[in-house]
Amino acid sequence: MRVAEVIINRPAKKMNSPFSYAVPPHLGEIAPGTRVAVPLGRTKEEGILIGYRDLAEAPTYEIKPIQAVLDKDPWFTSEMLSTAKKLSKYYLCALSEALSLFTIDKKQLKSYERPKEQWLVVQPWFQPEHIPMKRKRQRELGFYLQELGTASVHSLQKDGFTLPVIKQVMTYEGIIVEERYTQTKTKFNACVVKELPLTEEQQQCYEPIKRAVTTCTADTFLLHGVTGSGKTQIYMKAASECLANDRIAIVLVPEIMLTNQIVTRFVEAFGDEVVVFHSKLTISERYNNWERLRRKDSHIIIGARSAIFAPTDDIGLIIVDEEHDTSYKQEDMIRYHARKVAKWRSEANHCPLILGSATPSIESYYLAMQGIYRLLELKHRIFHQPLPKVQIIDMKEEMMYGNYSVFSGAMSHLIRQTLGNKEQMIILLNRRGYSTFVMCRECGEPIKCPHCDVAMVYHQSGEALRCHYCEYHEPVPRVCPHCGSQKIKFFGSGTQKVEEELQRNFPKARIARLDQDVTTKKGQGEQILADFGAGQYDILLGTQMVAKGHDFKGVTAVGVLTADSVLNIPLYSASERTFDLLTQVAGRAGRSNGKGQVVIQTYNPLHYAIIKSKAHDYIGFYKEEIQAREMLGYPPLGAMIHFRIQHKDKAKAMAIAEKIVNALEVFLVPGELDIMGPYEEGIKKVRDLYRVAIMVRGNDLKSIKDFIYNSWIFTQEGLHIDVDPV
Repeated sequence: MRVAEVIINRPAKKMNSPFSYAVPPHLGEIAPGTRVAVPLGRTKEEGILIGYRDLAEAPTYEIKPIQAVLDKDPWFTSEMLSTAKKLSKYYLCALSEALSLFTIDKKQLKSYERPKEQWLVVQPWFQPEHIPMKRKRQRELGFYLQELGTASVHSLQKDGFTLPVIKQVMTYEGIIVEERYTQTKTKFNACVVKELPLTEEQQQCYEPIKRAVTTCTADTFLLHGVTGSGKTQIYMKAASECLANDRIAIVLVPEIMLTNQIVTRFVEAFGDEVVVFHSKLTISERYNNWERLRRKDSHIIIGARSAIFAPTDDIGLIIVDEEHDTSYKQEDMIRYHARKVAKWRSEANHCPLILGSATPSIESYYLAMQGIYRLLELKHRIFHQPLPKVQIIDMKEEMMYGNYSVFSGAMSHLIRQTLGNKEQMIILLNRRGYSTFVMCRECGEPIKCPHCDVAMVYHQSGEALRCHYCEYHEPVPRVCPHCGSQKIKFFGSGTQKVEEELQRNFPKARIARLDQDVTTKKGQGEQILADFGAGQYDILLGTQMVAKGHDFKGVTAVGVLTADSVLNIPLYSASERTFDLLTQVAGRAGRSNGKGQVVIQTYNPLHYAIIKSKAHDYIGFYKEEIQAREMLGYPPLGAMIHFRIQHKDKAKAMAIAEKIVNALEVFLVPGELDIMGPYEEGIKKVRDLYRVAIMVRGNDLKSIKDFIYNSWIFTQEGLHIDVDPV
């Protein structure tokens, strides 16, 4: 007996194995990758048919039949199914969760049919002059249709005819109504492909990429180019070659707000060939874009990390811009890394993968040094513009000289100079809010969130304390909740407070702030960036949003207020993140005609991440960082899995963690595979759930991952597994 293997489309690890169903004869042959409706207990569920198997003998239990087929054609290609299976086993998530990443609409049991619309087709015997004169609009529409020959209801409505008038004309003899598939559109103008001239250095980097695109070779290229060296031009040239071969190009950018800038550049060259994928699109926009790709009306996808799951085949090129960026790692639910998925899809589609960055991830550069990736280098800015001059300011010395302001003397001078020259400046402060914490001067206790083990941040708008983990908020207390003292004091500076100080010290400056507090509305962040690019603001102040990939011609100066904010995070990658952030934000200065100047304020001026960022010395930083990681067995010289157990009862969380450690100890090999924990996390409680952690570190974790995937650990409630934490 032959049965269908169906994965139930529920994010439940206990249902990770496929269920067997019979295929009724009236449904015919259902191809793998098709979504189906199946009975499960007393309910009806959506499932994905992933294959078939033959039973050696008839089972003793009833095999229920598939109830309906939801897709006219399979939604999942064989490549998408195999990539989802890889992702499920590598990142230790349910296969249904991995498959859901490729779907556009998360609603269950919903069929998708290509959108159709009604068209009015005029026959030779249609006589609009027979329409009564008193029906003026119907008569006008009749003659208009006779002139056109055919038109859609939608286009007629756009031309000013109301739906009741159109429906009445449909009833006249000589008018036939047809159902036709909607011709999907993008938001962009028709294709206007322009020549993309490359410098000699760019051409040398492009040639091997071009060969890989034309020969359908799954090479991985690490394009290491200093800020402003023209990596985007190489991306566009490679995409043009991909189009010439009638294949799909996927371009990933780390942030949605960056999408608009790179989309604009691609649209200028490729027009209607471009579609956009990101999490803020409506369902209809997603379907529209997928339909264009499926029919190959468009060939270029641009978007944030979720765009790597575009449900399309025949991929001819994948580009990951700013490949070092931690935004490519999904930090909740399914904790995948888009760069890893891009590698899998590149191999499956036999197409090249370009990883581009001015500060490549340590992992990517290490693989390039091992010859696994092909290293391509752009060592100079376009037209050989100099890299900005960077000045490091020790804030401990500023305090010794009595300057307790958030601005050092050098920073204040640079702001005045930039404003005086009528140029623009970016200021980075990686802390939002007004004051970073509120503390009682009597007992020394900060005001903490009652649901999380963190100090709340004061936000001037609303005059409230807010938790950045659970968004709990409350008014600022008049007395200390710990000791009853009235000596409540605000400490630290967030972007709101710095904005206020900038306005007080530089009253004529036009200042824009860019952080999560001002980008809650759709399109608000993009508008701020567009206005700044158009010269409507003198200073752009913000969190790390302002550091990534922006190309503003008028920016000649950059200021970093607290370079240590990332450096002090207890992560093995803290130095790398600091170097990346400082180098990237410094690279925003002096990209056009003016010479760039950068001032970086720090309390740790001798740290190698800060020293090397001053010199724009990626190679020097890499050598120090890889040496430190080699000594400690950190990635890329070792692999890691982080386990977080969350429970309302701290003792129960610890007991579950200890049980997991006991089960994994059979794999323990000192020096090759180590298990650390269980231990309380730095932030012990979030949203009333206590957090206990385990870290597994080793040279090869495949065996232990296979064990976890098939054991009770995989289905343990309250357990979150993060493979390759960053």
